[in-house]
Amino acid sequence: MLLAVYASVASACLLLLVTSVARHLFFRTPAVELPKSSIVTDNPNPRDLLECNTFVLEQLTILSSKTNELFSRPLMDERAGLARDWKRFSTQWQDQQDVIDARCRFSELAETTMGGAYDRMAHVHQALPAMRLKYNSLLAKFDKEQADELSEMRRALAVSRKSIARKLDSTPQPATPQEQERQQAPAPVGH
Repeated sequence: MLLAVYASVASACLLLLVTSVARHLFFRTPAVELPKSSIVTDNPNPRDLLECNTFVLEQLTILSSKTNELFSRPLMDERAGLARDWKRFSTQWQDQQDVIDARCRFSELAETTMGGAYDRMAHVHQALPAMRLKYNSLLAKFDKEQADELSEMRRALAVSRKSIARKLDSTPQPATPQEQERQQAPAPVGH
């Protein structure tokens, strides 16, 4: 009996999680006003398609760059606010994703007669929200498990550096090889 209750609760939690992710990925309502598209199905303008390609590449690049920036914060001793900054970025990124979808009509025209190049762009565009969720998961795990440790390592190295620098400042140092050469070189003869 207890096992059945446990299995029911676990199944309900799993269903809730799957439903939440599916709703977030496929049924999200845009938070911004969406622009009209200039993409037409018969003989689309290559300039418009190149612009769409640029938009999708920028979304991919921005997603990766922001994630890398946040991962590097503990090394800069700026750990505070990782989750808050990710959430703010993520919201803006999703809004831009909706704008790109409206301008390029990916959700309408993918796998139609637009051609392979367009379909590849549409596929990448549609895969980006799942990639954002993967980055989100990695960042949450990183923040929970490694960020404090990296910050502490960074602080330990800073303390070590100060200690070594103090010793360096208080101890006479031998001449470098370049300084030794200058000292041994004959003095220039005046003309």
